[in-house]
Amino acid sequence: MEYREQLNFSKVLPFGVEIEVCNKSVEDLSKEQKNSEIQLEKKSFFFKNSETKRWYYKHEDTNEESKDLGLEIISPILHNEKTDLLNLKMVLQWLQQLDAKTNEMCSVHVHMGAESFQKDINKLYNFFLFYLYFEPVFYKFSAMGNFGHVREYAYAYANPVVLGLDLINQKTLKTYIKENASYMHKENGLHFKGFSLTDFGYGSSFELRIFNGTTNECVIENYINVTLSSLEYTLSNLFSQGDYQNRCINILKTRKDWHTFENFVDAADSLVDEFVSTIFLDSIDKDYFYEQYKGLCLQNLTK
Repeated sequence: MEYREQLNFSKVLPFGVEIEVCNKSVEDLSKEQKNSEIQLEKKSFFFKNSETKRWYYKHEDTNEESKDLGLEIISPILHNEKTDLLNLKMVLQWLQQLDAKTNEMCSVHVHMGAESFQKDINKLYNFFLFYLYFEPVFYKFSAMGNFGHVREYAYAYANPVVLGLDLINQKTLKTYIKENASYMHKENGLHFKGFSLTDFGYGSSFELRIFNGTTNECVIENYINVTLSSLEYTLSNLFSQGDYQNRCINILKTRKDWHTFENFVDAADSLVDEFVSTIFLDSIDKDYFYEQYKGLCLQNLTK
């Protein structure tokens, strides 16, 4: 796979990413900074080509052996534009140059901004239904993105959402957001801390937690493309809320008995072709998705 300078979802959809590594500290970032395009400051940095967009970094508890190690990079609001995607690539290559590593406790978070939903709970509910139905595909795609297996700590912070539901309707979504934002369900794969449907500012977003952390720029770009292409489909007139609500009501009957990620990963293959044909029109998107989903990306990275 090659890193792309523009993806096929709309430019109007704001997003963000959080990237965790385990063997670097906040101090390491400032000591080893070597990229002339980056202006580093305490707790933040920016690129000289987009000075108004500030990136942040902070300590993250991803290293069990040292309380000082562990780092998270937090992007500003990004869009599907060349400058933003190239800056993301430079951040990831910078981490690679610093020999930053990921372990079983690291993840990648893809954030979706509240602005996309235009204060309409129906539009947010559409994405919620789509995610619930295709949850096994999201999990297998994550698992195969880098290490090719379900990580030991995955269940602790990317727990399947559907396992905690008894009913599926808009009231369920509102309750889930309220409880999730108060940390009652912090371990779930969809996390709503800080989200407000009526606030379009920085920080008002919810995140898809991808339990397979990596600094590989092509893999993270794939994570973004899958997430935002899914969102764009659910915002379109092609999406049928009634159809997906019925699908989700039916899956409650079967998935409530699943208790491991392996159950979800094993079920993905029966859904994946429908998923890909639904959200992607461009053949390169489909090819990149399948390369990662089938573990081919892992094989290429380790050659």
